[in-house]
Amino acid sequence: MIRKVIRSLVVILLFAIIILPMVYGKSSSQKPKKLVTIRLANLAVGISSMPQQMALEKGIFEKHGIDLKVINFVKGGPEATAGVASGQVDMGSYGSPIIIGIAKGLPIKIVASPPNKRIDFVLVSTNAIKKVTDLKGKTVATGALGGGIHQSFLKILAAHGMSEKDVKIIATGGTDAYMILTSGKVAAVQTNLEVAIRAELEGTGHLLAEASKYYKNYQHSFVFATIKLIETNPQAIRNFLKASREAYQYAKAHQEELVAYTVKKLNMDERVAREYWKRTIPKWDLSFKIDIPGTEGALKTLQELKEVEPNVVFDQDRFIDLRFTK
Repeated sequence: MIRKVIRSLVVILLFAIIILPMVYGKSSSQKPKKLVTIRLANLAVGISSMPQQMALEKGIFEKHGIDLKVINFVKGGPEATAGVASGQVDMGSYGSPIIIGIAKGLPIKIVASPPNKRIDFVLVSTNAIKKVTDLKGKTVATGALGGGIHQSFLKILAAHGMSEKDVKIIATGGTDAYMILTSGKVAAVQTNLEVAIRAELEGTGHLLAEASKYYKNYQHSFVFATIKLIETNPQAIRNFLKASREAYQYAKAHQEELVAYTVKKLNMDERVAREYWKRTIPKWDLSFKIDIPGTEGALKTLQELKEVEPNVVFDQDRFIDLRFTK
């Protein structure tokens, strides 16, 4: 009898020591994986950042060993670039101020592209404006001076034989573009797609011009990392990109959840959110590969806009590190 009891106790003890750790994946003596903190420069929180935010809440970045700290710069790319210069961030993803920063000696390199690397800014006008040339003498709101939104408006003007001298531009980076459009104080706003969708759905305005049609051989948006991070922890960059890819793959596979999340987080009309993702997701390129000729084209465009000195030469090794997208 005593032997049977002892055998039973031994079996229970062995089960506790061997089997339970296998069931739960690790023993209590194992330490949790240490996360690497990445401070990411992001522009004003908007609809385009919803897949990343949703992934953060679902623990996708943590799963890949990344403690992602998103720092929002509501005044646009130039403010975010200043944040890089002051050591506030390790990585970031936005537009042309990245090229301007590298050209001016900022210690960063392009390491990847976001899912939508093409320029997607649009010119949205009130219903009284029928064509771009109707804006002559009128007031137009754009993003921060020197930012991609402002630059794309200048590009559209130039294509129609106009310049910033022909209109009154007010820089309103970080302000609600739809509110400005419907305020009665401007004839148009250079902004993002969701504003055009909302204006058309509510009958308050219409899409006048798409910036993408005015650019050739041009990549607008990039993902960068500081030289310091590239040199000290390149694996963290790779893990960030793996997590980002999974984030967008999840969003693409769960579009109804993405729409609901967008509506909840931004208090947005469901029709606007649904139409935005319907138009945007098919454009995603989850290879994250960098368009090298398009990057050089971006530099030349910025030189034409006098944002970069004309003597700056495109040196691929200076601007881009291709190791992270192979």
